Amino acid sequence: MQADARRRQRSNDNYFEDVPRSKLERQMAQAGEWCEPITLRPPNEATSSTPVQYWQHHPEKLIFQSCDYEAYYLGSMLVKELRGTESTQDACAKMRMHITSFRLL
Repeated sequence: MQADARRRQRSNDNYFEDVPRSKLERQMAQAGEWCEPITLRPPNEATSSTPVQYWQHHPEKLIFQSCDYEAYYLGSMLVKELRGTESTQDACAKMRMHITSFRLL
């Protein structure tokens, strides 16, 4: 009886050292894919152009899992000079003009 209690106490002492920290790490440990965790930069250090509040997914999901997106093709337009969303809006306006000119024919 006492030996069992001591064994349980010893295993409880080391319990938190072996327990993965995040839900993803627990899933990986259960699947036998556990390895040393990688260190992620804080989101505010990763990019200066996109504020963290606009991110769609957690960094862990992007690194360890995948994200599915569905896209529909609208057409193509050569953009010679990238100016953020402004160049995209210009390209869309040019496509609209081309579509309008085809309708007139």
